[in-house]
Amino acid sequence: MVEPREPSPLSDPGIVSDPYPVYADLSEREPVHWCEELGAWALLRHADCAAALTDSRLKAERMESVLGVKYPGRSLPPDSIYHRFTKNVMMYTDPPLHDVLKKSTLPAFTRAAHEHYSRIIESVASELVAAVPSGTTEIDAVPALAAELPVRAAVRAFGVPEEALEFVMPRVDTVMTYWSGPQEQPVELDRLLEVLDGLHAFAEELLRGGRGRVPPDTVIARLAESAQDSPDCTPQQTVHQLVLLLIALFAPTTPGSASSGMLSFASNPSQIERFLSDRECAGNAANEVVRYNASNQFTWRVASSAIDVGGVRIEEGQSVALFLGAANRDPRMFERPDAFELDRANSGKHLSFGAGLHSCLGKQIAGLELKWFFAALFARFPGLRLAGEPVWNSNLEFRSLRSLPVSLN
Repeated sequence: MVEPREPSPLSDPGIVSDPYPVYADLSEREPVHWCEELGAWALLRHADCAAALTDSRLKAERMESVLGVKYPGRSLPPDSIYHRFTKNVMMYTDPPLHDVLKKSTLPAFTRAAHEHYSRIIESVASELVAAVPSGTTEIDAVPALAAELPVRAAVRAFGVPEEALEFVMPRVDTVMTYWSGPQEQPVELDRLLEVLDGLHAFAEELLRGGRGRVPPDTVIARLAESAQDSPDCTPQQTVHQLVLLLIALFAPTTPGSASSGMLSFASNPSQIERFLSDRECAGNAANEVVRYNASNQFTWRVASSAIDVGGVRIEEGQSVALFLGAANRDPRMFERPDAFELDRANSGKHLSFGAGLHSCLGKQIAGLELKWFFAALFARFPGLRLAGEPVWNSNLEFRSLRSLPVSLN
């Protein structure tokens, strides 16, 4: 008789507000840890996660396996919108298709394009902070600031028509429930498929010139232009890529990083002083913010053949969960990992944006959003402090704050 496994500590919803003690314990005694609730091997050390991100035997094309974990017993036909989408976007494909898809998006992420986006995002961040009414002494920084930052950037820098926000945002919120961590799915699969289909219909209309005006020189405008000159990328693949962009834009990653960054600064006021007085520290802030509190706590891969990680055999077809949040606090890589320090020399070694072929294409824009947001915030409110207990959402996979009361004095 096989003894039932104890529930993994990674599946305890009580750890979401501070998972790092659990990570540290597992990293020492069981760094390659089977999590039954994820149906996957969890990797917790920086070296193992970094190696896994660039190991061609661990496939990015994993969403069929993830579906089996998220909705046990459910399978979908090959022509399902789920498979058509996940098998035709960079994030979930491997070479050679991944390379073709990535090449088609590069014109939207050139150096000149990033310089243009930087100017827009600087203006967006400045306007957002300036909009806080004069005399305000206390706010909930999540809805007032962190949640607004990516929305305004999505309109101004990425080109999402403002009139389309009411359609897109709630649908992305529904899709994001799919990545709910080791807990039961809160939304039925059929509802998710319906919403995903709706986002595709919207993206197709947007590319054809419907559903609102896309300003020139924005990310979406550049993607649409480059698609016309990309013979290897089909029009439908361009639609899939745009849907992935929409999901990424309104996912909790940027508001999660902005809000957890404010929490880190408010809890460590000396670092606000460092930010304001030391240009190098200010330049390193985005890296240290996402290292210290990664919004995307883990990502998935599937083993295409049996491999050994840390003395543990992972069989062909098994899923692997790379705990980037744990890797970012690994003392083998980061000295004093639980300290928030802007002068940390190797903050940029964090794995929050992945590595190798699947390094996040939007990481530079995400860095710009954080850079200009904190510059504007502390220029006006250098005395930012906590004014109450922060409240975290219940999702470990995409960890973010629901509420952050701060004093602006």
